[in-house]
Amino acid sequence: MTKSFNFSLQKVLNVREMVEDTKAVELKKAQAIIDHENQKLDQTRAEKNALLKKGSEPDTQETMSLQHLNNRTAYADQLTDKIEEQREVIEKSKQDAEEHRLAFVKASRDKMVIEKLKEHHKDAFRKKMNQEQVKVESEVAARISSKSGDA
Repeated sequence: MTKSFNFSLQKVLNVREMVEDTKAVELKKAQAIIDHENQKLDQTRAEKNALLKKGSEPDTQETMSLQHLNNRTAYADQLTDKIEEQREVIEKSKQDAEEHRLAFVKASRDKMVIEKLKEHHKDAFRKKMNQEQVKVESEVAARISSKSGDA
């Protein structure tokens, strides 16, 4: 009758796998936030470029009032400030994502330690089972040969 392998730290391994999965989800969310913030930055840049392009057309330059020009300039300055603020938000998001990446890497390493330990235990178990099998087979062979010798 063969025994099945039973790893005593399986619950620890299960917990570490759950932690790793959680850290992977957190990392993915952090990367999604970066992507979203980059899209917002691109949108603001496109809006500013459209504003500047529209104001540089020869027909609009002649017909623009001073008040309208001042409003456009103020709005362009607001967009410039918004772009700079968005860059700061992106930089903060990148720092957060890096922290999540490091946490994920640590969780992965922690899990790998237990997985390697499990493999070592499994190998030792197989080796022991093979040794026991050889011992049983040797005893059977010895009994058979002793019965043959008696006859």
